[in-house]
Amino acid sequence: MLLAREAWADCRPSAPCVDAEPMWQSPSALRFNTISDTQALPSSKLGVGLGFTLRFRPAALNVPSPNQGGRDVNLISHAEATALTARWGIGNGMELTALAAGLSQQGAGIKGVTSQSAPSIDSPALQDARVGFGYALNTHSQRWGAKLRFEAKLPLGNAEALAGETGFVGSPSVSLSFKQGGLFAGLELGARLRNPTDFFGLRVGSQASLAAGVGYELVGPRLAFALEVYALPSVIDSGPNASVPAEWLYTTRFAPELFGDFSLGVGAGTGLPLTAGAGGASLGFGLPSFRGLLYVRYAPGADRHAP
Repeated sequence: MLLAREAWADCRPSAPCVDAEPMWQSPSALRFNTISDTQALPSSKLGVGLGFTLRFRPAALNVPSPNQGGRDVNLISHAEATALTARWGIGNGMELTALAAGLSQQGAGIKGVTSQSAPSIDSPALQDARVGFGYALNTHSQRWGAKLRFEAKLPLGNAEALAGETGFVGSPSVSLSFKQGGLFAGLELGARLRNPTDFFGLRVGSQASLAAGVGYELVGPRLAFALEVYALPSVIDSGPNASVPAEWLYTTRFAPELFGDFSLGVGAGTGLPLTAGAGGASLGFGLPSFRGLLYVRYAPGADRHAP
């Protein structure tokens, strides 16, 4: 939770809003959600995915009030998002990716900071879209995989609904994978490059992007269990209310032979309290107290032996 400082209670060039969803689901994920598959789809093959996410209390502020300790404002009390993903194999280990998402949410919104009678946050709202490119490296190994990726986040979302950025965000990364028997692991290292934004005492700018996961798959029923975590430490001075968005997520994925190239997954997780404040560690802005998700994916020709 952030402590609100002097700021406009709406979005404008002098005080723009920020996206309240720090977790980027990878359009080319296979066994994880925030970590990309290290294999590219075969040439001319199209993979698609549909995901549903539920978040509780992802955006809260503590604002000054006559009461001791201030007043807590749930800018977003809960949100339900639907995301459509696509990946297109273009040959030679390369693929193109895309993600489009919209959400329905409830909460006081930005104007609720200065007025308890202000209209609630806009709902439904469009979130920023993302487009990307991936290049799978030839590791000459059945156990190890690697892929170079770049994604661009397009500022098409509703900024006043805390569903989008005020400008483009570029994200280069490298994804690594390991598979031995039923054990699999993944790692993605990268950055999110953006112009800094001041938001109620928090300076949000470029961040390092770190994600890691490990899991195990039962070969017979093709049932996989995975645990992953991501963190976004700032690479700029984010001010006295330095926030470190971080979250863990557990998922179960079911992909029996009967489904062919389809897979179904369900998961849950929470934010990690890595943000230091006057009252001790707390959740960073945008991190939910609970997240639930459900997804279905179709990835024709994907190598099932790589995360």
